[in-house]
Amino acid sequence: MEYILATRDRTELVELTKTVHRMGLSGEHGTWKEFLKFHDPRSAYKCSDPDSWSDPALLQFLTSLNKKDDLRKLALLLNPSRPLVCDYSYKYPKETPEQRLVRKTLTHDEYPFDFLIPYNSKDWLLTGIIGSPLRVPISRHAPIISYSFRSSMPLDITKTDMIAVCCEKVLCEGNTEAAVRVAAVDRNCKVILDELVKPNQPVINYRTSVTGLDSRALYLSNATPLSDIQEKLLGLFPTETIMVGHLLNKDLKALKMDHARVIDTSLLFKYEISGCIEKLPRPSLDHLCKSVLGYEMLKSPGRCVHEAVASMKLVLAILEHGAHTSVPLPDEMLKTDDESRPSPKEKNVLSKQRVRNLASPLGCKPSWKAAFVRAKIQQVKNKLIK
Repeated sequence: MEYILATRDRTELVELTKTVHRMGLSGEHGTWKEFLKFHDPRSAYKCSDPDSWSDPALLQFLTSLNKKDDLRKLALLLNPSRPLVCDYSYKYPKETPEQRLVRKTLTHDEYPFDFLIPYNSKDWLLTGIIGSPLRVPISRHAPIISYSFRSSMPLDITKTDMIAVCCEKVLCEGNTEAAVRVAAVDRNCKVILDELVKPNQPVINYRTSVTGLDSRALYLSNATPLSDIQEKLLGLFPTETIMVGHLLNKDLKALKMDHARVIDTSLLFKYEISGCIEKLPRPSLDHLCKSVLGYEMLKSPGRCVHEAVASMKLVLAILEHGAHTSVPLPDEMLKTDDESRPSPKEKNVLSKQRVRNLASPLGCKPSWKAAFVRAKIQQVKNKLIK
């Protein structure tokens, strides 16, 4: 989040600090006014207006927020499509099943952190909001907000058009990822886009085992520039069209694109387990295909289209067949869990050791009763051996 905040200009940092202060969010050193007393005790009493403070001071306060709920609200404030996200997060009367899945995705605890993007970059494509996202206080059940959108048509949540997107990525300099292939399928799983993308950064790893490409193959393919791919996606995704995918945030970051009305299957499905203290990883697309759809995905490279189809089928399984969003743990995790458990023989040794420790505490001589019991047990064992 520090990197995202660093990409904001001064005007937005001031607006963001005012909004955070108005919402009562506090960081490591308290609220905005309390932070000023810590940061500069002499000047804190003179003026607390964020306009009067430097950018480093504003950044230091915003990056000091450490409560999970406060960080979630800050992440939502940083979302460039926030007004639209608030609109689609609201539970409307008679909402469609598709809109219900959109709302579940947008109100998931991990959504604000997943969909953080540096939206003021010139090469990013925004399909929704073009105004400032910081004017209205955050609310999970926000009412309709009047903003200037790319589309001049009024917001229509009754539309149920869905398109699934998936892209394969290569590793570039700076440990960043760039899209090298993008695929899109409609609700009927018909392919409407499948093109290779020319990376706009120097590639250090083509991930041939996944992409099926190397530098020569990509050069000979006459791949399409990312800007042209973005224009095609812009035509496919009006504001009200639902974008479907698995770990969709990673695909959008590679495509340098943002869209508000999304369904992310990685946020819809979870493992069926209770009483687990540790945070479990999200179910993989391969495991969801096997446990929900009943088939295994191809392991061959270049399966971008197959992953887009699988994401769409998972959403349709919920909408049309009422599929459960809780799935069993994969065999690999169960095997790991079983391996961590002691065997019956080890349990027997541990139980005997526990009895021995109870009978003879550390640093104490064994009592005569404990010695007598051990002697009797040894006699019985000797008789059984004979």
